[in-house]
Amino acid sequence: MLKSLLTLSLLALAAHAQSQTQTPILHTGELLYKIRPERLSDVSVLNSFGITPSRTSSWLPVQLLRPALGVDLFKLRDSMLKSQAFEYVVFNTVETEPEEDEASSVDLNNQWHHDAIQSAESWDYNAGSGDVVVAVCDSGIQADHEDLMGRVLPGWNLVGNNNENTTSTNHGTHVAGLIGATLNEVGVAGVAPNIKLLPLRISDTNGSTTMKRITDCIMLAADRGAKVVNVSFTGVESAAVAAAGKYANEKGTLVVYSAGNHGKLRSESSYPRSPHVVAVGGTNRTDKRWTWRKFLRSGGSNYGPFVDISAPGLDLTSTAVYNVTNPQAVKYRTGSGTSYSAPIVSGVAALIYSVNPRFTPQDVENILLESADKIGVSGLGAGRVNALKAVRLAIQRAQ
Repeated sequence: MLKSLLTLSLLALAAHAQSQTQTPILHTGELLYKIRPERLSDVSVLNSFGITPSRTSSWLPVQLLRPALGVDLFKLRDSMLKSQAFEYVVFNTVETEPEEDEASSVDLNNQWHHDAIQSAESWDYNAGSGDVVVAVCDSGIQADHEDLMGRVLPGWNLVGNNNENTTSTNHGTHVAGLIGATLNEVGVAGVAPNIKLLPLRISDTNGSTTMKRITDCIMLAADRGAKVVNVSFTGVESAAVAAAGKYANEKGTLVVYSAGNHGKLRSESSYPRSPHVVAVGGTNRTDKRWTWRKFLRSGGSNYGPFVDISAPGLDLTSTAVYNVTNPQAVKYRTGSGTSYSAPIVSGVAALIYSVNPRFTPQDVENILLESADKIGVSGLGAGRVNALKAVRLAIQRAQ
């Protein structure tokens, strides 16, 4: 399925290759949109774009339009926006796991991020509740990993549209371990080691997915009762993500999303801040913005007004996919990136919900931001997340 979508993407790019006025965008040849409720009766306008409104159109936050082959998507999008019949119209973009820095050697005794955010101290107050579920929109989670057994719920595979919980890459299992690896004498520990994890697979073996699949995953997580949904992919700036985030918030679910690893200052116009999504930047061991440079290549955490909060993003050791029948298998790996900053914040959010599951997503976000350590780095939001301060503040607010 994704292979065919990528083929459409390349065709769409080729159609615009000679245009000097359009910015090439890797997409599936489809558009995502939401009809303004007050314009649902404008049937003639909607029909002109090949859209037949229905009773579901008024509340679905993300809808898909697949135009006929050869239609100029840029012109169609512009026409739809000019009609003012839609809250937003965006491309169904192809998104990826953010490119990470090269992995360093694995040191299971050096989970430095726990010291930075005071995880262990927070566990004296609350180590998480088994009633709190964190959904991981990613590449699946290895449920029989020695450090995740008992933490992983039956999930859903949005790629195959089935309940098969196979893993397509290491990425999702790494993310899951940072959130909820068990606190024991084995391997590593997650920030919220007693919570449950809901695996929702959205990526193929190349680590690629689509914006529609991301937004479907966010909404499915909310429908399944997850308190937090972690998305460690590109695409945080999409209006479709903001719409899905609003849907999730209204269901009581907080959306946490990685800021991306291009090391760029993102303007407010290109990366608008969403009140319904917590965007997470990455820091290093000295509470500066995480960056890297190798020869002619460089990268690091994106930054700018869209970032709400930051978390460690350098040399984070966590669980890896392995063959449980192989006694020599490598069960852990170390990597860097905002893909791994986001789950640290998701873990702290889960601790806050564990204090009081009746908190609203806005309550939890407020606690996260107000309790963050003020590191004085521009473009990284309220500061670097602090689990101990967050849990203490949550206890105060719950009284």
